[in-house]
Amino acid sequence: MGHARDFAFTTPAQAVADARPIAYVSADTLAQLLDVSETTIWDWTRKSVLPRPVKIGGSTRWKWSEVERKLKPGSTAENDDPILRASRGR
Repeated sequence: MGHARDFAFTTPAQAVADARPIAYVSADTLAQLLDVSETTIWDWTRKSVLPRPVKIGGSTRWKWSEVERKLKPGSTAENDDPILRASRGR
């Protein structure tokens, strides 16, 4: 018969806490994370709601930290756009 062993089980909460941060995401992944369609991702990118993606090899990716910064409540990203500022008379 075997000996009792100590096993360390990982709970879902621990797995999330220990997960590495997201660096770059595809349009599909970004759409899933934001709970919108890929069409919305491209539309928001065109309207500067989201940052411009980068090309990595042959793949298009968004830098997650930039997405978070743009979508953060109270973000100044909108104020950084001179066209938007001018259209609002600022």
